[in-house]
Amino acid sequence: MVTIIDRTLTTFNTAGITARDLNHFCNLLFTCGVTKIELTPELVDLLSFPVTATGLKQWLGGRRFFLTQILPEPLTSDSPGMKESKPLWRLEPNELVEKNIPVSKLNSRYHQKIRIIGLEDLMTRDYPAVFTALLNSGIDTLDLCPGNQQHCATAIALEWLLAGGQSISCGFANHHNFPPLEEVLMGLKLSQPDLFTGDLSVLSELRDLYEKLAGQPVGKMKAIIGTDIFKVESGIHVDGVLKNPHTYEPFNPQTVGNQREIVLGKHSGRQSLLYKLDELELSESTAHIILKHIKSRCTQLGRNLSDRELRTLASEVQNDKQTEIYC
Repeated sequence: MVTIIDRTLTTFNTAGITARDLNHFCNLLFTCGVTKIELTPELVDLLSFPVTATGLKQWLGGRRFFLTQILPEPLTSDSPGMKESKPLWRLEPNELVEKNIPVSKLNSRYHQKIRIIGLEDLMTRDYPAVFTALLNSGIDTLDLCPGNQQHCATAIALEWLLAGGQSISCGFANHHNFPPLEEVLMGLKLSQPDLFTGDLSVLSELRDLYEKLAGQPVGKMKAIIGTDIFKVESGIHVDGVLKNPHTYEPFNPQTVGNQREIVLGKHSGRQSLLYKLDELELSESTAHIILKHIKSRCTQLGRNLSDRELRTLASEVQNDKQTEIYC
């Protein structure tokens, strides 16, 4: 069974977090598919243990694992894998010793539970060889938390799990440069649908609570959880998604608690207009005039038109057409 560890809360400013919000955040993480949650001692003291917070007591029993970390040294071009003569890692100060450890000694009695962080450029290396060496190292519990400086952490995380890795650490919304939790979970759902049991429909609620706790917004176009990722404006895009949603959508918006929205702006076409005003019978010339006004108005406002603004504009154009006819 794959272990998904969330590290988001370890980097929060705990001063303004309430026990209620903390418990709710943990519950949502467990619901969407997280196996374990990493917390700071301050947050552990703040937590209460209601019946709904299943899994937290189990996490507390293995808390020491999350304090054990190792940092990778850069891989050299002549080292596709790992060699005993050239150690790949060094231990952090929180370990019993602080010295270079060769691969052959990683399975010593002090290092049965290890987390590897970094490896930002692993996708440019012979990563299957690295994964094979890690999986054959004899370590009981080997957790990977690749950095995301090169925007490859999601790919590295999923390749690690597909290669046989059993534990991955993430952060929600790419928090603190960890692998984005929501992207890893969606990758697992799409690649292993029979094994994935999480409910990703709570991701929108989790995003809103994250913004409150972190004090920073999530990008509107952030993959998986962005509020605007299912907003469609371009005419050819609207036509395609209405005919076959899978043309542009790799998963249903409801899967992540979102919904598709057709919006009208300066890139919209006749198909978008007809969809939004489906109860009105528009002639070709009227639709052309409305679209012209829409693009002009959106350019002036610097945004899309709301449904109310669209209907007002359409009524104005149709009234003008009626006036022209009777004059």
